[in-house]
Amino acid sequence: MSWMSQLFKTYDNNIEREQQDGISLTPIAHMNANAQIEITLNQNGEFQSAAKLDKTEAVTLIPVNEASASRSSKIAPHPLSDTLSYIAGDFSSYCENEKQKKSAEEKYEAYCKNLEKWRNSEFSHPKVQAVYQYLTQKTVISDLIKAGWIGIEEGTFDSKKINGQPYEKVMVRFRVHGGGPGDDRTWKDSSLIRAYIKYYSQEQQGQRDICYFTGREAVTSATHPKGILVANYGAKLISANDSQGYTYRGRFLEPGQAYALSYEASQKIHGALTWLAKKQGVSIGGQDKRTFICWNPGGKKTPDIFGDFGLGSDDDIQDTEILYRKKLWKTFQGYQNQFEETDSVIVIALDAATTGRLSVTYYHELAASDFLNRIIEWGNTCSWLFLKLNSQKKPYHTIETPTFFRIVECAYGRQKGNFLEADDKVLKEQTQRLVKCMLEKQQIPLDLIRVLTHRASTPMAYSGWNRERILSTACALIRKYHDNKGKGRQEDMKLNTDNQDRSYLFGRLLAVYESAERLTYDKGEQREPNAVRLQAAYVNHPMQTLQTLQELMNPYFQKLYPGLREKYRDLIGEIIASFREEDEPLLNQGLQETYLLGYYLQRAELRKKKEGKENGSSAKQN
Repeated sequence: MSWMSQLFKTYDNNIEREQQDGISLTPIAHMNANAQIEITLNQNGEFQSAAKLDKTEAVTLIPVNEASASRSSKIAPHPLSDTLSYIAGDFSSYCENEKQKKSAEEKYEAYCKNLEKWRNSEFSHPKVQAVYQYLTQKTVISDLIKAGWIGIEEGTFDSKKINGQPYEKVMVRFRVHGGGPGDDRTWKDSSLIRAYIKYYSQEQQGQRDICYFTGREAVTSATHPKGILVANYGAKLISANDSQGYTYRGRFLEPGQAYALSYEASQKIHGALTWLAKKQGVSIGGQDKRTFICWNPGGKKTPDIFGDFGLGSDDDIQDTEILYRKKLWKTFQGYQNQFEETDSVIVIALDAATTGRLSVTYYHELAASDFLNRIIEWGNTCSWLFLKLNSQKKPYHTIETPTFFRIVECAYGRQKGNFLEADDKVLKEQTQRLVKCMLEKQQIPLDLIRVLTHRASTPMAYSGWNRERILSTACALIRKYHDNKGKGRQEDMKLNTDNQDRSYLFGRLLAVYESAERLTYDKGEQREPNAVRLQAAYVNHPMQTLQTLQELMNPYFQKLYPGLREKYRDLIGEIIASFREEDEPLLNQGLQETYLLGYYLQRAELRKKKEGKENGSSAKQN
């Protein structure tokens, strides 16, 4: 199915659901607007009170028509709730010039004509009657002046604003006591909402054509909703109103020849997408954003693929690989239990190519069971040991699957203090590539592996914390890359002393020399070992650099205790003896990315033995 079909289906499946997390699915011919003033009337249309709304309670569902929903400078009144310049018959009396007066009078006349038509129709409502009765008295501004919400200076409006809006743009909503059996609040009364939908569907004017989506003849939309994404409010997903450019010209003479979408289909598709974006959209980027939405058309909850999968490691808990896999499976088992065999999950990415155009940059739908299995597989095969700090700021290592954001910032981010920051364009494009790799089981891009390997091989360019983060992230992605490449042959997070891969062995040697030198340091000494400083050269010319490193290490070996010195020399000898004869001509060739796995795991093994020895000494002393 297409993305339109899935959104249409999502709308129909969820329109009757209760409001979730303060975000409701917008009914057809309605939209959300921020109101600044609430006027309370009785059932006879008599003014009771007026209140200024706090910004936290400003969001209001209002009925709209096709013209008013996308209005700009043209006069296009909303059917009920609107700004003061439209609903106040006495607004023009307080304007300071004739142009403003004339504009206010025209707006009020158009508004009253619209409201009267609804009032006199078979789909009228007691609240519509009450609002019409009140507004035709032309006392809105004078009532608000008496209530103290509008100020007048020398017979005209003062320069004050209400919640940041000038008086002419202040949105007003209505509450009607006794206006029917429903909720007093017009924006919450389901009977009023249904009445307007029926009224507008009958009264809607426009060209009739075969809807390309439903296949039925209906009134088509000439304009479509905007405001789908908050970050790109003015950008439209569907539009063909550019008669001068090349939106459709060159292939068609009229925009209707390019596409025809009925008003109902457009409202449902855009309404569902706007609802999903607000409720569970994830924006990637700081200023230049791309929004990813992951959802089930039936409204069932889906996991956040952009976070840590909800695992969030416990403080100072060092996960084993088996324990991590169990936690991963247990986390997603809860999602698995709610899905039926026929359920699907959809992932879509939206980005604004220009300020007025929104585009679908990625779309993928798959069975819910496949979706969860691919997340679990990604978590199992793209995980590694990461350095963390507990609540006492003490370091410990635990297994994690790096988030897409962390992968991209480690690969392409520039260091700023203790953080890495990637450019917005790079961040959103690379994130989309990783999403595709996970959902479509594609190979990790080789260029990403190479850039991470390069960065992990130049540790002197980064602070200690960023250096460790880059190294662990690189190892996680290398592990995933070889799992895909080897079709299931996974690199373990445990040192493999039987591995005779040339690069892996050179990585182990580098870790041994680094560890040996660090053992000779005084407490608190922060100097970087020769193995770290020479790592960038080592990865390109390992044998040549190893000879240099051996010469530099002689003084440090002399500082070690004899038993420890022999232990390290024996370990070096064992690693060198593991090289295969056929690798001898290749010993000085550049290393493959797998050297980082050997380096990390050998270093971790030596650190573990050191910590175990220190803990044993402490126990004996106690």
